[in-house]
Amino acid sequence: MASNPIVLVTGINGFIGSHIVDQFLAAGYKVRGTVRAVPKADNIKRVLSEKHGEGRIEVVAVPDLAAPGAFDDAVKGVDAIAHCATIINFSRNPKEVIPDAIAAVTSILHSALREPTVKSFVLASSSMATTLPKPNVRFAVDSDTWNEEDIARAWDPELVNEDHHDWTVYAASKAEAEKALWKFRDEKKPHFTVNSILPATNFGPVLVKEEASSSGACVKEIWNGEINKVLGVRPQYYVSVQDVALLHVAAVHFPDVNGKRVLAGTKPYNWNDVLKILRELRPGHDFPEDVEGLGHDLSTVANGEAEKLLLRFAGYGWIELRELMEQNLSSLGY
Repeated sequence: MASNPIVLVTGINGFIGSHIVDQFLAAGYKVRGTVRAVPKADNIKRVLSEKHGEGRIEVVAVPDLAAPGAFDDAVKGVDAIAHCATIINFSRNPKEVIPDAIAAVTSILHSALREPTVKSFVLASSSMATTLPKPNVRFAVDSDTWNEEDIARAWDPELVNEDHHDWTVYAASKAEAEKALWKFRDEKKPHFTVNSILPATNFGPVLVKEEASSSGACVKEIWNGEINKVLGVRPQYYVSVQDVALLHVAAVHFPDVNGKRVLAGTKPYNWNDVLKILRELRPGHDFPEDVEGLGHDLSTVANGEAEKLLLRFAGYGWIELRELMEQNLSSLGY
């Protein structure tokens, strides 16, 4: 990398994206971040500039992720790209999600291919690119596992009204978008390294508490007694959002990390596990009762590559669930 490396991080106002920016800044990089409209990044830019110093974050607008050439200007002069932005509308119609999710990846890859300064590209994929959660079913997941089942189910018109079909379409979009990454790598043989990080449910601190979103808002919803809002997320593995961000930095930092599909999941959890910890951490608060019939994630995930990469870069392994709950509660002011 250059002596003052610049990394392009897309979707910096999201839960994961904001932490990726935070960890790149902590590692000494400058960040150029994208959002659909510049004002959407005002709060995260303010918070991280106060933490890491002024003048290290530049924000640019990319209104349409899927448009050809959408990132041509954003990639100019950058040393690395961490692509976190994605299409999230939870439509049940795959035509409204999957083609744009694929286009959003291929658009930025083609822009990167035309920019000789780029040395590394890392995609924020998802554990759902390997499988949707299947409570109480024993199976194994590794870096060769692809969610072919939900790709097929997403496009089946007879299943559009089934429970969780919105999650099926989302999972298929993550799988298809990541497949497009590896197809591009194989066909174009780019001059930069290519890696993907596949996080499970992200927990941990919220950097801008007024903008808690995605799984960063789950503790807030439970605190407010709105347990039903989180139940669409079925029992699966959890992971620290900070660990996920560090994995993106490590994939950029180490040039020998190339062609890796890194499965970022610590251990299985369900919402009753979360409730138990929350009650212990804040005994004075009235939390919802346990939920019946949740089941447990019995899968085995080959997460050793991720833990080794964390140890190599940060000097420590996974952050455990109890600490993540305390981080989330404290960051929300609870």
